[in-house]
This record gives sequence, C-alpha cells and structure tokens, in this order.
Amino acid sequence: MQKITMGPAVRRAAAIVLVVAALGVAWHYLGRKSGPKITYETAVIDRGVVEKTVSSSGSVAALITVDVGSQISGQIIDLKADFNSPVHKGDLLAVIDQQTYRSRVASAEADMAVARANVGTQEANLRKAQTTLQQAERDYKRQLALVEQKLVAAATVEASLKALELARGDVDIAQAQLTNAKAAVRTRQASLDQTRIDLSRTDIRSPIDGVVIKRSIDRGQTVAASLQAPVLFQIAQDLSRIQIEAKVDEADIGSIKPENVATFTVDAFPDQTFQGRVAQVRLAATTVQNVVTYSVMVQAANPRQVLLPGMTANVRIVTDRRENVLRVANDAARYQPAGAGGARPGPGGAPAGGGAGGAPGAQGGGFAAQNAAMAQELGLTKEQQEKLDKGRRDLFAQMRAQAPQGGGLAAGGGPPGGGFGGDQQGQAMRARMENLMRSVLTPEQMQKWQAQRTARGGGARVRAGTLYTLENNAPKANPVRTGLADDRYTELVSGDLKEGDAVIVRSRTEVKK
Repeated sequence: MQKITMGPAVRRAAAIVLVVAALGVAWHYLGRKSGPKITYETAVIDRGVVEKTVSSSGSVAALITVDVGSQISGQIIDLKADFNSPVHKGDLLAVIDQQTYRSRVASAEADMAVARANVGTQEANLRKAQTTLQQAERDYKRQLALVEQKLVAAATVEASLKALELARGDVDIAQAQLTNAKAAVRTRQASLDQTRIDLSRTDIRSPIDGVVIKRSIDRGQTVAASLQAPVLFQIAQDLSRIQIEAKVDEADIGSIKPENVATFTVDAFPDQTFQGRVAQVRLAATTVQNVVTYSVMVQAANPRQVLLPGMTANVRIVTDRRENVLRVANDAARYQPAGAGGARPGPGGAPAGGGAGGAPGAQGGGFAAQNAAMAQELGLTKEQQEKLDKGRRDLFAQMRAQAPQGGGLAAGGGPPGGGFGGDQQGQAMRARMENLMRSVLTPEQMQKWQAQRTARGGGARVRAGTLYTLENNAPKANPVRTGLADDRYTELVSGDLKEGDAVIVRSRTEVKK
C-alpha cells in the first residue's frame, strides 16, 4: 500500500477547516443560549371621533298603522281597495251585503210608526179625560150651590164629588199612558238608529289617510263578527316617516336616552346607512327565557319610501360621542409588558391582559398611575399625594374586608374597573372617598375634581391606567387617564402623551435558533 504524505500547505488548510468548524459549532450552541429577541409594534396617538354604541335589531313599521275591521257580520259583495291602494279618510274600502240590515231598518221604522200612533191615541185619551174632569168640576160646583139653598140632598153632592175624583184619576192615568207611549217612541227611535248604524257599517270606510298595506278578505267571503272584530284591511298612515321597535338588553338600556342618534341598515340596501333618532324608551319590559329586554322606538325619515313595513333593520344607537379628542388604539390600552403583574381592565372596564385600568401592581398601574395622573391634573403637593395614597389604601382595605368571599376587588387593592359598584356598600364607599378628597384638597382643587368627575356626561367613567412607549428599545410606562371607548379607540383624557406619539400595541418574541 502506498503511503500518502501531506505537505505543510495541506496541513495548514486542514487546521483552518477544523478551526472554522469549531467556531461554527460554538456559535450554534452559544446563539441558542442567548436571550430572545423582542420586537414591538406601535400605533400613533391621533385626534378623531370616539363614540359608544348599542346594537340591536327590529322591524320597520309606519308611525301609525290602523287595522280596519268589521263590527257586523255578513258577506262581502264588493271590494273598492286592494294592496298598495292610496286611500283618504272616509273612502269606501268594501261593502257587506245590506239586505238583512235594510229589512231590519224597515222593521224598526214600522215599529216606530206604531209607537208614534200610540202616542196620538194616548194624547186623545188625555184630552178626553181632561174634558170629563172639567165637566165634573162644574157639576160639583153647581151641587154645592144648590145644597146651600137646600134644594138638593147631601147625597147628591157626595155623588158629584165622587165623579170629580174619578175624573181626576182618569186624567192621571191618561198622562201616565201618554208618558209611557212617548218613552216607547224613544225606545223605537233608538232601535231604528241602531239598525241604521248597522246598515251604515255595511260600508267599510277608511278611518285615516294612508296606503293599504294588507288585505285579508276577498269578494264573496263571509265576515263573522262576534267577540272580536275581524281585521279586513291594514292601513299605514304615512310611509314617509317610519319607526323601528328595537329590543335592547337590560344591561345597555341605562345608557339610551330619547334623542340619541341612531343609524341602521336593511338587507335590501346593504350599502346604504339610514339615519334616525330614539323617540321613546318604553318602560314595559319583556322577559324571554330569563332575558330581559326593553323596546326602544327609533324614528326615521323615509322620503323616497324605499323602506317598507316589515323589513328587518340592524340598528346602531349612539349613546355617547366625543369629537376631536385624543384617542389611542384599544390594543395599546390593553397592552402590558411581560412580567408586569395585575389584571387590568381594558376599554369599557372589562378585564383584559392590560390597559388603562385600575389594578395596581404593574409598572405605573394601580395607585401609582392614578395618583400620578391625579397629581398632574389637580396640581397636588407631595404631602397631598401621600395623604391621598394612604387614605385610599385604607378605604380599599375596608372594602376588601367587607366584600363577599371571592368577589369585588382587583388584586392589590383597587376597585374593579375603577369603581365601587352600585349597591349600598358602594354608595357608602363613594361617600367616604368624597369626604377623604374634601379633607385633603383645597376648595379650588375640590371643585376641579368634582367637575372632572361629572364632565364625562355621557356615562363614560374616567379611569387611570398606563400606556407604554419605547425608550432605548424598552417599554416605558406613561400614566394616563382614559374616558370613552368604542370597538376601535379609547379616549385619552389626560397624561404626558400627545398627538403623534407612538405607543406600543403588541410585542413579539423571536427565539434564536
């Protein structure tokens, strides 16, 4: 076998290859042990509109819809209106067979004639009785004169008096019979009027100006009106104005007020948004499978009458709106760096992974964030901040001690969502908080604090929280106060951040391999 001998150049090349391989292996293992790479995605704070809305659905209907029925029974012999027929008040819509009702009128008229004739008879009887009475009075006077002259016996006078009394009784009877006959005339007149009314009701007429949107009968059909009047036509008064009865959950009804702006869409025109307003929030609740809803009446203009009764409308009611305010993306309000403790409520107060909330523990979160924002807004001194910090912690400790097991407070001592609840305990704690603020703040600061607390008139609560910006490629906490939130943005009420600043919305960790 021949022995191969490597020269110095070959040996140097082999050594270099071994060194490079060793360096590659070392880089591979050392690189895998190095820390993960974190990249941050940011969004810019801008100005715009933030609006809170409540969504629901309902059916389109005319403002006034009248069901036209029949108060009498009979066969429909003629129809004067059909679907979509424009009608005016008093227009003839349908005719019921009149033969039966005409015969009833004729019978009532005959009864009326008999009653009037009976009145004439009783009037004649009364006159006859009155004449007899007058003659009896004259006879009695003559007998009295004769008995004084002793020309007639006393028995004759008594007989004359008896005849007088009987005549007076006959007059009373005749008057009573006449009164009874006249009452019978009135009774017959009422019956005659009723039969004439029933005859007039054979003509079904429109009670309003409008459009026939429903017809429930056909010519030849028999209408049976017994306990309930059957509906023959349905008339919409004015389709240039419509209303929608939207069902709103009890959790959202408190924020809806009359005159709130509403928008809605219908499937027939999916690319068109219609404008309306809340006209009424009805007090009567509807409970279906333990779900309580209230009816909210939304009215809108329909000048082209393209919205037809019965269409399903998807309604969006604006309960609060802020224009030209600083706003930040909801993702930024929810963001929390890795390792920051405490669950903080996101926009609207619901717990989220982070954001403009009220739970302490995170960088700048909880009392630190709230106190920093309050100190900046009210111009608090260091001593005032210390007193407020201690007082608030004591109040929240009392609340935790009084709260039911497992409920109520965020970890670290803050009320969930920045509030105290709506029960009696919450009201008492709010009163204690106000007393604490009065004991620490100056009158001017107290007035400003109260104005800030009530300035969010649409029901949006101001909350303390934290937004994060990048500084030296690391998150920096910025205490802020947030207000109204919608499905995209959260209102930025106060803080050091300004329009154009970039805040972190999310981060990604890349593990090196």
